Amino acid sequence: MIIRRWVVSKAVFTEILKEKKLKITPQRIAILEELEKNGHSSVDDIFNRIKPKVPSVSLATVYKNILTLQSVNILKSVKTPTHKQKYEINIKPHVHLFCKICENLEDFAIDTKEFQEYCRKQSSYHCIEEVSVLLTGICKKCAK
Repeated sequence: MIIRRWVVSKAVFTEILKEKKLKITPQRIAILEELEKNGHSSVDDIFNRIKPKVPSVSLATVYKNILTLQSVNILKSVKTPTHKQKYEINIKPHVHLFCKICENLEDFAIDTKEFQEYCRKQSSYHCIEEVSVLLTGICKKCAK
């Protein structure tokens, strides 16, 4: 099942930032709105898309804010097989599907709890906190 994006209001992002005890800035709101709208994006993609809305923003500011949002688990990073770092809003557990032709990165909903438990039982780990899976292949669009 592909995860569909939903519209999250500025008020929701404001509450998330307050909950994490982060200052509410136009840059942070713009970054979150951009990622909510377009999904997986690089720092450069985010910067280029929010610059017209927040003219005073710099690439360094975007990078710093992404790291801050990542440190409090609002954002999550995904490294693609082409070594491009992408960021997404940290939503419910899922795996990623990556097309090696067009480099599209897609979320696929899956219950990772059972997989985590299986791995924990089969390994020497007491606790597995997070599952990060990237499946690589060719999307239907590129297969045509």
